[in-house]
Amino acid sequence: MKLALSELEKMEPEEERFAPKMMVLIENVRHHVKEEDGAMFRKVRSAMNPKQLEALGEQLEEAKKSAPTRPHPAVPEEPPGNMIAGGVAAVMDAGKDAVRGVKEEIGRRRS
Repeated sequence: MKLALSELEKMEPEEERFAPKMMVLIENVRHHVKEEDGAMFRKVRSAMNPKQLEALGEQLEEAKKSAPTRPHPAVPEEPPGNMIAGGVAAVMDAGKDAVRGVKEEIGRRRS
C-alpha cells in the first residue's frame, strides 16, 4: 500500500496508469480492513478491559502526532528501523506539509 500511495502521489488522475493503480490500492485497503476488523480487533477487545482499550486509544492518538503524513515505502516495517526512519520521515513530511500550506494560501490570496 505504501508503494502504491507513493506512486499515486506523483501522478495526475488523468494519467493512463492512475486508475488501475488506484484499483489495486483500493483492493489492498479492503483486504487490510477485513483482516483488522475481523480476528485481530476481536482478539484485542477480548484481551483488554475497557480502561486498557481507552488507554491504548489515547496512546495511538498521541503517536499519530509524530507519525509521517506521506507514504514512505523504503522505511522498514519492524523496530527499531521503523521508529528511527519514521521519525526522520515525519519531520520531512511536516516541512513538506508546511510548504504546501503556504503555497495554497498564496494561491488563494491571488484568486
